[in-house]
Amino acid sequence: MKKGTRALLVALLILGAAGSPAQAVTLSGRASTQALWFSDEFGSDHFDLAQYARVNARQIDTGNTVSVTGYGRASGDVQQGGGVEGRLYYLYLDKKELAKKTDVRLGRQFFFVSAGSAIVDGARVDSRLAGPLAITAVGGRHVKFDVTGEEARRGDLAAAVQVSLTSIPQGSADLSYFVSYDENDLAREIAGLAVSKGFGKYGELYTQLRYDVISKVWSEIQLGARTAIISKTTLTAEFFRTIPVFEATSIFSVFAVERFQEVLLRAQYDLNPKISLNGEYRNESYGGGDTANVGELGVRCRPVDGMSLYGAGIWRVGTGGNLVGFELSGDKVVMQKYILAAGVQRDSFRRELMTEYDSATRFWIGAEAKLRKNLSALARVEDTVSDRYNKDIRARLALNYDF
Repeated sequence: MKKGTRALLVALLILGAAGSPAQAVTLSGRASTQALWFSDEFGSDHFDLAQYARVNARQIDTGNTVSVTGYGRASGDVQQGGGVEGRLYYLYLDKKELAKKTDVRLGRQFFFVSAGSAIVDGARVDSRLAGPLAITAVGGRHVKFDVTGEEARRGDLAAAVQVSLTSIPQGSADLSYFVSYDENDLAREIAGLAVSKGFGKYGELYTQLRYDVISKVWSEIQLGARTAIISKTTLTAEFFRTIPVFEATSIFSVFAVERFQEVLLRAQYDLNPKISLNGEYRNESYGGGDTANVGELGVRCRPVDGMSLYGAGIWRVGTGGNLVGFELSGDKVVMQKYILAAGVQRDSFRRELMTEYDSATRFWIGAEAKLRKNLSALARVEDTVSDRYNKDIRARLALNYDF
């Protein structure tokens, strides 16, 4: 654990302890011990052990306005060695009503605004003083992870400001600005807008827009509509367009990229309480005249209480190659304490510049057991049989303790 992370932990413990010394602090959360077996692309076997912990402390002060929340992981490869790697995903202190209609969050935290997202070691202020407007300001040291842990360097910063209109009936509107620095050099500068509006039984309209200020391009455009006005039917239509934008400090920012565009149509029809049908069609456009059509048709059946079966066929025709496949899966609750699940996925594909079809089939089984009121175990094993890999067995076992 790096010095900055240790200092953050100590500071939050001090702040949390500064609440009310006579108050009985309540702790809740989950500890998850996990074992994972898998083979990498080179055929080497791995056996990872990981310990996850999520903790929330409340009742720190008499008004219950202070809380501390943390989540982290320690893991290591038992078979390949390399020591133990730790990650602190977030650890922050919340103070409600620090000032009138103003909340503050201090520490390592994940934030998301319509213009972007990041993990930072810093502070966040949420204010509702401006009538129907809610204002959020957040920023700090930009936390980045690589395969061995944190890779953030001095001068890596991220910050955002968002103004939200809270008075829209059945809707919301967020206007935001996101900026990040890479070793004190400007890396990203994005403006974002997210709007949604419901119209009762008629449905909902939504949009999300992102404008990259440095490149002067619309990096994301999303427009969508969803309705359930037709009895037993939910319909969704969506348009999405994006131009990949790299950080200004990245070497990849000098390369030309093509925009990606997608038109999506999705429908779900509830034939009766036990059977529902769903379908999805996507037209994908990659620029330069390259296109692909992708579809999926599926049916979900609930023949008895506690049992669900799903079957679907998928296909793809166009840029990148042709694909035909299917999925069959199901799960069953047994004695209200166990869940059994299994499935198979089969793909047959022909890539561009190839005349023959390759195939791959994935089989998996899983189970979940409620051992006690606050103790559960999960297990999953899967195997992929393909023309490319001679073995690809993966397994996961988890023991979860809630407190």
